[in-house]
Amino acid sequence: MLALLKHTITKNLQRIFWIYWTDNFVIESVSGMKEIEPAIPCTLLPITLNNYFRVKDFREESRVLEYREKLTRKELGFFCQSNGRMVGSIWATMNDTDQPIVARMYMRLLPKEALIHDIVTGPQFRGMGVGPFMVEKTALQLLTVIGVTRIIVDVNVRNRPSLRMMGKMGLEMKERMLYVSALGRLVLQKPIRSA
Repeated sequence: MLALLKHTITKNLQRIFWIYWTDNFVIESVSGMKEIEPAIPCTLLPITLNNYFRVKDFREESRVLEYREKLTRKELGFFCQSNGRMVGSIWATMNDTDQPIVARMYMRLLPKEALIHDIVTGPQFRGMGVGPFMVEKTALQLLTVIGVTRIIVDVNVRNRPSLRMMGKMGLEMKERMLYVSALGRLVLQKPIRSA
């Protein structure tokens, strides 16, 4: 119950004012990524209105509504399944318009660009290569099937495990960015450091 309350308060505060500091990684081809074989058998399954509730396999039940809302916003999600159980998930937001958009209240996406975000692995499956598997397979889907030309993966600068994962995959940070949103609108996007 406490986790749900904390999550709800955080999301509501982010709609009012939000400062986000990220290291951004860019994928324009899967050839630059190292393929990391997961330690457990894995497949990627689309998250749909028929299975979104399976997030309960690896996250708290309070996330079920969040996953449904992501689907209603037309975000593209995938579960990572191992031995019949969902062990992780990954989401992408794409700009399929002919104009730039601001996704998730902070990320400016040009036409045919996508943002990979919310890469989550269940606690007992961390360190097994599930995260890199999801990033690689999602990037492959976005580039070859959906036809995006550029993918941005943003990682909070304090998320050391995810930053290490990007390095293991052979991805290099392209820029460190500071984003400020107020009342649901991007008010500042400032590069702090470029690679």
